Amino acid sequence: MSRRGTTRPGVRAVLPSGCYEVRSAIGLSPRGSVCVEFEGEDGRRRTFDFADCELPGWHRDLAVAVAARIGPGGGLRTGSSALAMWVPLRRFLRTLAALPNPPQSPADLRVEHVRYFADTIGATMQPVYALRCIEQVGVLLRLLPPGRQVSSEVLDVLLVRVPAAPKHVPGYSEGELRRLVVAARADVAGLRERLADGRRLLADPDGGPETVLLRTVATGGRCSGLRKTLGAARMLFPMRRDLPGMLVLLAAVTGRNIETIKELPAEHRIVDGKAVEVRLTKRRRGAGRWYETVLWEIGEAGQELRNPGGLYLLLHDLMAPSRALAEDPRWFWSYCRGRHDDAHGSPFRGAMTAGIEMTAWVDRHGLVNDEGKRFGVSFNRLRTSVEARRTRQMGGHLPSAARTNTVPVLFRNYLCDDPATVEWAHEVMAQALTDAEEAALDAHRRLIARAGSPQIAETAGGASEGAWSACEDVERHPATGRSCRASFLDCFHCGNCVITPEHLPRLLALLDAMEQRRQRMGEDAWWRRYGTAFVAIRHDVLARFTPEQLRQARLAPVPDALLDLVEDPWQQP
Repeated sequence: MSRRGTTRPGVRAVLPSGCYEVRSAIGLSPRGSVCVEFEGEDGRRRTFDFADCELPGWHRDLAVAVAARIGPGGGLRTGSSALAMWVPLRRFLRTLAALPNPPQSPADLRVEHVRYFADTIGATMQPVYALRCIEQVGVLLRLLPPGRQVSSEVLDVLLVRVPAAPKHVPGYSEGELRRLVVAARADVAGLRERLADGRRLLADPDGGPETVLLRTVATGGRCSGLRKTLGAARMLFPMRRDLPGMLVLLAAVTGRNIETIKELPAEHRIVDGKAVEVRLTKRRRGAGRWYETVLWEIGEAGQELRNPGGLYLLLHDLMAPSRALAEDPRWFWSYCRGRHDDAHGSPFRGAMTAGIEMTAWVDRHGLVNDEGKRFGVSFNRLRTSVEARRTRQMGGHLPSAARTNTVPVLFRNYLCDDPATVEWAHEVMAQALTDAEEAALDAHRRLIARAGSPQIAETAGGASEGAWSACEDVERHPATGRSCRASFLDCFHCGNCVITPEHLPRLLALLDAMEQRRQRMGEDAWWRRYGTAFVAIRHDVLARFTPEQLRQARLAPVPDALLDLVEDPWQQP
């Protein structure tokens, strides 16, 4: 089968070579045991050998199920997903073999056997992982060949519902993210200087024994001692302890998932000296959209550690000597493996789950969280932090911030439950409300400068009563000198307005009605319609009454707010 791809105009769908049969992937290992060959769409190969598995009577039937599970219609198309199926299967056989009378073939499997397996695995693993293992075994047993299938009662026991994993992982705080990126940037800068010194020594025609040693190691040779070989290799190639800083910085600068970072290709194209064109692998988009071509900005000279394209080219150059000695130069990542026979290559060529010593890297840099405790490096948290930081830089405009995801995915999976983002959003909203209130107050001050400020009196005297106040002269507005045609909400910016303690219950009811309207309409529309009246009452009118007068007004029966009477029906929110 050719390597993984996606269908699009001009590109055919991935098809098996020749006539495919499920059993064609099944063979015999050199030890004479049944095995299944796997070639994933990520270019990784595996051989699932039953030689070390218990219960030989199960092997050939399970080999058929495994071949179907990892075949074109089986759904497991990467090395990692296939391994996640194989490990529970081996544990299933090992658990059954420990029984006093183990089932020697699928036909002998009973309900009590699978219940024992479920109980055993549930007692030794966290619930969600135990359920996933049970689910994997259940799927395989449903794929056994005809005539060798287990009973439906057994399959029902293995039919479990695996709870969905939490979609959101809280990111780092701004301080934690800064410390993490600074440490990674320092590592890469130190690596660049170290390898630059090694290259200068290697190119020195008058170099001494040290240069001869470097030349031997640069061509893939070895020196008399392992320590000398590793010492020379450290001057020419990235080592395993250099990988954490490189991974963290590239993930932080590009904002990509760690799976995509690990599978970066060495092949690229420089566009007009301004950007790097790279074809990325996007595992989480499914088999139909596994690739994406991106353009990463290179940036100015000297800013390589801050621009995705510049950082990609820098790391590509630093790993080029190691890549030239690797068996497969297609991988972007390559480092010196030291004492291994294949001394150079990518740590992720065999499996995406290759262990990188992140804990040791954190300890070397003394990284601590905001509470002063050491924190572990989580690339999921790092991705969330980068997405949240970019959203803040865009002022919260999600369409501009969504680069690698859709707007709903960006909000639901990265922003909605992130503490740092929520805190920032609260600050933004608080500032926006403060600005809106200040703008309404300014508008109120301009209005009272033109028409006067409301009068506070003990009684209204001969003034005409209105909805929430009284008016001294309805026929002569202070600003126009004509009959007043303004809304009752405009009375609070007029010098003819008279407000007495008797009006306070109605004013408080009006404020409550405005707040209720605020819950049913947008902030912008609410401030345009009610903002100036709202701030006039709160900051100008109520402030001129005593606390005791306000307390007595709140104890009075709540009158009708009458807010509907000052608006046309079609203006109701």
